[in-house]
Amino acid sequence: MSGNSISFQDYLELSALVFEWADSYDAKDWPRLQRIIAPTLYVDYTKIGKGKWEAMSADDFLAMVSDNKFLGDACVKTQHLIGATRWERISDTKVVGHHQLRAAHQVYHEPDLSHVKLRGHSHATNEHYYTLVEGKWKFAGLKPLVRWNEHEFEKVFKGSFTE
Repeated sequence: MSGNSISFQDYLELSALVFEWADSYDAKDWPRLQRIIAPTLYVDYTKIGKGKWEAMSADDFLAMVSDNKFLGDACVKTQHLIGATRWERISDTKVVGHHQLRAAHQVYHEPDLSHVKLRGHSHATNEHYYTLVEGKWKFAGLKPLVRWNEHEFEKVFKGSFTE
């Protein structure tokens, strides 16, 4: 294999993995997300008002994204749409995925989802990190680069943004 390209088999596995990441977020399926993440993740959410962690444990990552003040809020519905992707092999066990992403967010007044309170959508390029763990690709972190937001994105996650 030449340069920083990935094999076709890796392409298929990594493409399935990024789908599982996005769909587990949108379905709020935390056990599903847990199955695809690496034991340690690099997380840089500075562009969305949160922190940066060089080595966040899988348990801490799950706790953060599933928290009621973030994606775990029953009144927040999302859809993370993946656009074009470019894969970059870093080593035999590490790959970076550069993904175009539109993350639509709709917040409801109550968990019955009958009345919309606000909308906030983000248009970004996400840098995702993948690592081989015991012969299987795992999601090992992310770094979103927000291009622009629309509507009231800054109000979507209670307590998520820094003042």
